[in-house]
Amino acid sequence: RIATLDYSSDAEQDGDNNVFGVSDSIQKNVFDTGLLGALITTIVGSLVWRVVASSFPVAFLSNPLITLIIRLCLLLEASGLCSAAWILARYHKKLVGYQRDEVHLTLLRRQAQQAKDNDEEQGDATEHPQLISSSLSSP
Repeated sequence: RIATLDYSSDAEQDGDNNVFGVSDSIQKNVFDTGLLGALITTIVGSLVWRVVASSFPVAFLSNPLITLIIRLCLLLEASGLCSAAWILARYHKKLVGYQRDEVHLTLLRRQAQQAKDNDEEQGDATEHPQLISSSLSSP
């Protein structure tokens, strides 16, 4: 456990119960589990490649391992395997009943126009000014 906090042994000597004075449940479920260390290690590990690549771009790209990884990523992209998300989204759209924005905007424009027409018939066109102006100005 290199990147974890072990606050229990130090706490007995200093008289403190928890890190930063947090509750026992947060101390036990967050700090003592190693989750914080794993998160920091993951963030630092993902940023190291970017720092090296931006500092030494020629050396980074001339590395045969990096060239292989880039080619594998391009092959994966060309295979269309990641495009399966679009197929799943299409079926999810049908399953849930999503509609295009134009359907909702057209309905909103019709409602605003009907409200405007009703107000003009009654002689009071100021009853729904925000609804009419916002819906009619939309493309």
